[in-house]
Amino acid sequence: MPSCPISMERVDERAARLVGLLVLLIVVLQFLFPSIVWLVLLSADFAARAFYRPASPFARLSRCAVDRFSLPHIVDAAPKIFAARIGLFLSVAALLCWLIGWETGWELLLVIMGICAFFEAVFGYCVGCKFYTLWVKLRRKS
Repeated sequence: MPSCPISMERVDERAARLVGLLVLLIVVLQFLFPSIVWLVLLSADFAARAFYRPASPFARLSRCAVDRFSLPHIVDAAPKIFAARIGLFLSVAALLCWLIGWETGWELLLVIMGICAFFEAVFGYCVGCKFYTLWVKLRRKS
């Protein structure tokens, strides 16, 4: 049995790492220059990657960079889509915290997203993908 549940769709691992870098950049920008714009941008991009692929601006930008500078490294798409849905949940929750004025809430959520994006960008370690694998294994047992 493979270590990761397999879907029929594939994504480029290097493009996913660049998307992680872009998410990390937006998180840092939000802390440096707090604005609802960054949170809306994150939420919109996560929504596009989670449900309307390949319409995500971050994914398209990353795909162009990978096509121009290196060869693709293809991996299973299902865990990446699941991770994007977790990112969507976190970014919308951060946006809602911003709207109600709960600074600690959006900061905490963005720190979590930033850590996950850092691990994806720097080490190619997708935290959401690990949760996906665990979730699928738990579903198979029940």
